[in-house]
Amino acid sequence: MNGRPDSRLLRLFPLLLTPLVLFVNGYHPFANDGGLYVAGIRHVLDPALYPRNAVFVAAFTQRSIFPWIVAGLVHLTRLPLSWILLATHLVSVWLFLFAAGRLASRLFTRPSARAFAILLAAACCALPAAGTALVPMDPYVTARSFSTPLSLLAVTATLDRHWARAILLVVVTFGVHPLMGAFTAAFVLLLALVGAGRIRTTLALCVTAFVAAGIAFGLAHGAPTDPAYREAVSLAPRSFLFLARWRWFEILGLILPLALFALALRRFGAKTPGGALCLTSVFLGTTALLIAACFVPSAGPYPLVPLQVLRSFHLIYCIGIVLCGGVLAARTSRTHNIVATALIVCVLIAMFQVERVEWPGGRRLELPGAAPANPWTQSFLWIRAHTPQNAVFAFDPQLVYRPGENEQGFRAVSERDQLADDKDAGVAAVLPALAPRWAAQRNAEISVDSMSDARRRTTLIPLGATWLLLPPTAPTALPCPFRNRAVQVCRLTP
Repeated sequence: MNGRPDSRLLRLFPLLLTPLVLFVNGYHPFANDGGLYVAGIRHVLDPALYPRNAVFVAAFTQRSIFPWIVAGLVHLTRLPLSWILLATHLVSVWLFLFAAGRLASRLFTRPSARAFAILLAAACCALPAAGTALVPMDPYVTARSFSTPLSLLAVTATLDRHWARAILLVVVTFGVHPLMGAFTAAFVLLLALVGAGRIRTTLALCVTAFVAAGIAFGLAHGAPTDPAYREAVSLAPRSFLFLARWRWFEILGLILPLALFALALRRFGAKTPGGALCLTSVFLGTTALLIAACFVPSAGPYPLVPLQVLRSFHLIYCIGIVLCGGVLAARTSRTHNIVATALIVCVLIAMFQVERVEWPGGRRLELPGAAPANPWTQSFLWIRAHTPQNAVFAFDPQLVYRPGENEQGFRAVSERDQLADDKDAGVAAVLPALAPRWAAQRNAEISVDSMSDARRRTTLIPLGATWLLLPPTAPTALPCPFRNRAVQVCRLTP
């Protein structure tokens, strides 16, 4: 790549790189949080779905305009939801790369620096943000798929001192994803103060946030903690909520970026847009880190757990990627650009291999109409076609995290309800009022694979279950009209 790429090509860069991102990172529309949002969209489209546990599904539709917008697109276009999901995913990837380019244009004057910033953003879409269980852009579409580029655009508007646009973007981001919107608002406010040279005021705000967190923690100290809530937040998949449960390299993923921002501050200078971004990232990241370390203990109390303060590093990582990409093109020599390009290619190859490890046994691109290779997904599709809409399924609550299941959302794929599982613990962690309901259902089915049929009936039918998912080797005399190498589908009630 030469030092001055054509400006027209640079404007087309996000569009040209979108298919590359799709291929490298894969597409898994019903997996992980994608499955939670798809279930929410399905419930908006058909409120009769999920008669037993719609409360877990509605947690996303009540707090975000995103599911309603997608459902509106389905009604407007009359296209199947699967095609709308693919289209919105591609749009979100393009918007992320576009936003990265817009931010880079405020930080770097050379076109090659902007190009490398967009390239690195494309290569790092699946880069883990420390131990937050987040990446810049997921291989499925959620509210965060749009809150992320909107946040970058809000930061860009703040650098431009276009306050009306910045406020509007923050409000829209909050409507799409309230938590990420709150982090964006905090970053934009601190950036505005830093840009105005009001460093003491910025520091005072950070100290105020720390003190307020301490007061909230102190008021909750000694108060009884709901055992159901403690159980929900203590599950292994929720370890990202507590800094004390992070592994050493995950903690390094918090400290190292802050150190790099501090070093970059000296390079950019405090009065430049790049320097303001670095200083703001240090302020916000350090504050979040201190709050998490001091006031979010794994032993409780848990008043700050729903805030998930360390997830503010998601935005910090996205900004850092843009900065790093521009710095890669700091020199104009042809050799330097070749080395920088080779480095980005290596990152893309690494991310391509990571996708194969993270999503084994399935298709890289789970496109609409393609027959699924995942046996659990195959069984879920059979359930959609051969069981009544009001069916409620019970199965091992840890099923979603079994190797090879790939966190495929049962409700999203099958369009059938289920008793609460370990994935629903994430909803209970954010909405503590749901924890007792979650625990009662989840603990009742914890040993369902080894129960006798009589115990399955006496334990699960009172909770509303009418069907079971069992391993193919689980002994049962119940009628099981479907079986494959991963699961057997059995009727619990006549």
